[in-house]
Amino acid sequence: MAHVAVSLVTHNDSNDLDSLLPTLSAQTYRDFEVVAVDNASEDGTRGVLAGWQKRGEFPLRILHTRENLGFTGGHNKGIETALRAGAAWVLVLNADVVLAPDFLERLLEDAGAPGHGRTGAVTGKILHAEGPALVRTALVDTVGIWMTRTGRHFDLAGGEVDHGQYDRPAEVFGVSGCAALYRSAALEDVRISTGFFDDDFFLYREDVDLAWRLQGRGWTSRCVPSALAWHRRRNLPERRRQMPRLANLHSVKNRFLLRVNNAGREHLVSTFGGTLVRDLVVVGGCLTIERSSYPGLQWLARNRRRLLEKRAEIQSRRTRSDRDLLRWFTSDPAKARFQDA
Repeated sequence: MAHVAVSLVTHNDSNDLDSLLPTLSAQTYRDFEVVAVDNASEDGTRGVLAGWQKRGEFPLRILHTRENLGFTGGHNKGIETALRAGAAWVLVLNADVVLAPDFLERLLEDAGAPGHGRTGAVTGKILHAEGPALVRTALVDTVGIWMTRTGRHFDLAGGEVDHGQYDRPAEVFGVSGCAALYRSAALEDVRISTGFFDDDFFLYREDVDLAWRLQGRGWTSRCVPSALAWHRRRNLPERRRQMPRLANLHSVKNRFLLRVNNAGREHLVSTFGGTLVRDLVVVGGCLTIERSSYPGLQWLARNRRRLLEKRAEIQSRRTRSDRDLLRWFTSDPAKARFQDA
């Protein structure tokens, strides 16, 4: 197998690190190092990381930033460091995750199997973690990304009780960035002017954008259910009114940015009816009940020239057509996974 770098981005996550880091230390696969990018934390996060660095249970490099670079900026910094060090794989990890001891081992076994040479991203069966202590539950958080023809995307099976219904490995459109193993060659291949993760996203939907770019370059994504992790998810549609205004603003902005980057002409024509209705609802909401998100639309307008240049950069390098990828855009979640035989 190959050397793995874990890109861990933190921002005021000291409590979560007390749960996560012991599960990294307990991994059965030992050829890994952690690159922790701390986004200007103001709590005890830096002290927790420094303490684990001194313990020496696994190699840990800590990078401090003077400002919050967001999910995208933090992980771009971590991934860049990992690739310079020669890592063959990069595990992108949230702080609010805990891992089963064989999580890395199971993912790498699947990624290295015959016929999986174009696997660009792998994840496990991610279950829901509850509360500050990240208590493990039997509710599914995600087994992959499900794309719809209305411009929406969901975490497949999110909220379902796990009773083994997703226990066969499957190809999926993409994987959630909370716990995702990426092949370094794939990340290098889809890197754009704004990073591995598109830094224009800052946070939310950036993993979907990366998944779409990987698909466009002929890389596949897989879910390996025998690799277990637990994640406390904060951003859910039903919690929108409780989310910070800035988070909702980026969510609105990034809904449109996804298509600006990735949707070719055939995709736009094929999905026009469904996306138009949903887009009108979103814009109407920004003009009425959620005016705090309207600046996100203004940002898109101000940056339209640069965004169109970036779109041209992405589209010019695609090796798969809209027609090839449209099979993933479905109203039926049962068609969002292609199980192994």
